[in-house]
Amino acid sequence: MKIKHLLVLAFFVLLAPIMVTSCQDEEIEPNPENENIINSETALVSLMQSTSAYDGSVDDVMDEANCLSVNLPVTVVVNGITITINTLEDLGLIEAIYNEFDNDDDVLEYVFPITIILNDYTEITIENQEQLQEFIDECTADEDVIECIDFQYPISFSMYDTNFQVIDTVVIGSDFELYVFLQSLETSNSAVVLASLNFPVTMVYANGDTVEVNSNQELEAAINAAEEECDYDDEDCTLQEVSEALQDCHWEIVSYNGDDNFIDFDLVFGGGGALQISEGDLTEVELGSWNLESTDQGIVLSIEQLSAFSQDLGGDWLVVDCADDRFELVRTVENTTTEIVMEINCDDNQVSCDFQDVRDYLVACPQIPALNGYTPSFTTFTFHDSNEISTLYENDLLYSGTWDIAMIEGELKVFINFNGLEDYNGEYAVVECNEDSLVLQQGEDVLVLTQQCTSDNPFECFSNTELVICDNMEPFNDGMAEFNLNEAFPNCMTDDVEVGFYQSMTNAEVEVNQIPAEGYVNASNPQTLYARVTEVGTGNFEIYTVELVVEDCGQTCSEQDVDAFLLDCTWNVVNYNGSDNLIVWNFDFESSNNIVVIYTETATIDATWTTSQTNNGVIIEFSNVAGSDIQAITGQWLVVECEEDRLQLHRENDIMVIERTCD
Repeated sequence: MKIKHLLVLAFFVLLAPIMVTSCQDEEIEPNPENENIINSETALVSLMQSTSAYDGSVDDVMDEANCLSVNLPVTVVVNGITITINTLEDLGLIEAIYNEFDNDDDVLEYVFPITIILNDYTEITIENQEQLQEFIDECTADEDVIECIDFQYPISFSMYDTNFQVIDTVVIGSDFELYVFLQSLETSNSAVVLASLNFPVTMVYANGDTVEVNSNQELEAAINAAEEECDYDDEDCTLQEVSEALQDCHWEIVSYNGDDNFIDFDLVFGGGGALQISEGDLTEVELGSWNLESTDQGIVLSIEQLSAFSQDLGGDWLVVDCADDRFELVRTVENTTTEIVMEINCDDNQVSCDFQDVRDYLVACPQIPALNGYTPSFTTFTFHDSNEISTLYENDLLYSGTWDIAMIEGELKVFINFNGLEDYNGEYAVVECNEDSLVLQQGEDVLVLTQQCTSDNPFECFSNTELVICDNMEPFNDGMAEFNLNEAFPNCMTDDVEVGFYQSMTNAEVEVNQIPAEGYVNASNPQTLYARVTEVGTGNFEIYTVELVVEDCGQTCSEQDVDAFLLDCTWNVVNYNGSDNLIVWNFDFESSNNIVVIYTETATIDATWTTSQTNNGVIIEFSNVAGSDIQAITGQWLVVECEEDRLQLHRENDIMVIERTCD
């Protein structure tokens, strides 16, 4: 065995800043086994270096280069939106912006200078895009980096002299420290020092499983096994591409651990996260759920809420290879690895909607049936969530039965089974999906279902009301303001009614001198207007009063008061221009780095917030709000009404009210 010579002084000067050492004076221990000596020329040292090398793939959503990573924090401009990435978790903001629209070109630009980190932990300052592109162009997936296994730290090495006396113990606490230590073994000089890894050592796999090794041979075998398991190239897989591919047509499992036991089953991934598994007839249908997540290891497909297939197909599957028409997935449970290969199957009769879309359409409202162009006198079918079906006429039950939906041999089918209404029974293929109709076909029979979602009482939502806003026009505090009159009935404006506003009851009754709903400036304070609500198709109408009130909302809170209020408890947008659509978002204001965490049960956004004191009052500014709908709050808002648990904010013609909730 060839022993490398090390310069002892240089060796410990190099390691001193990054590791803890404990020296032992001429302590004699049994000779280490030759096979446990760490030699820089052995395959094991190379594997350990690959395991501890810097993983440049963790931020590929930014640089698309496995062999380098961008040092954080970094400011980027994504599709025109400027955000600051402070942690790896913030990379989700970039994906959220990318996924907001399906048909746009995603563009990411850095705010230079930036610092990149190579696999050997070298840091390089980059001044412009051209310089960065040179590194990216030269970068390939580094085969010397092993991402699927890691050491559980701390670990330690015993250092021996040539007489096999322990002269020191070196404790390693991170990948960086281990990488530097192993590099030091490659130096040579007059003094001879031997290193031996102290066992047992625990290794951690990417899925969280652990294995204990007790020798160099066992350690080498464990790293090699992990490298084989994660030897894949997913650089072409993005979360959006995988999601779109799964929902395109249906899928077949052509290989399950090398066999074809599941090849007869169809998997349909619905747009709402619903999953259907079937084997050619309705009795074999099972419903579950699916979800995709981007992790440090790659894209993970989670399949849940299964019963019969739970053990075989349930759990978290890592996408190890992907294409438009083929996926390879790996799942590891309690050291047992399962591999499946799925291939897409698109038939010519495939429709644009999936079974979840059809189900949602059927249960949303009663349906008007037209069988071969004929609509029966009872007019409506009602598809219930419980898979019961009924026909109603003037609220009286005429017929009842059952219904279901399934994917049969790649074709979407709706099953109808009435008791006593056999003309409509049978197995219908879904041949066309439209926003306002569903076309089903059985042989030569065509059944068209059209939603009837109108309310029995179109005026039920309306009542006499008061519309109160703060003075939002210069000169302020003169009792005049600009109103959007539609905000008087924020949740009542549907296609079933037409609403017009008038300055007198007489004008409303005869429909003359209608005033504009948007941009109306009150003539007095308060002022009474009249809203005429007309049912479309019948001409029936009702008239309601709308009292306009302009308040002096001059706030008395200081910037410090507003900061203290926001930092306490959780806030919600209870009113945005008369709507409560944003109330589902929770706001958690943090003092450090001016981060505001905006989240729902299914989404989280790390935005930024600041406050400033102006002559008009306190300004709250939101930026980096990368999310659909909630992005509307971006910008500067003037605090016009200030209470400890309620703030009313104005931005030009926009009004937002946020309220605090404390557990």
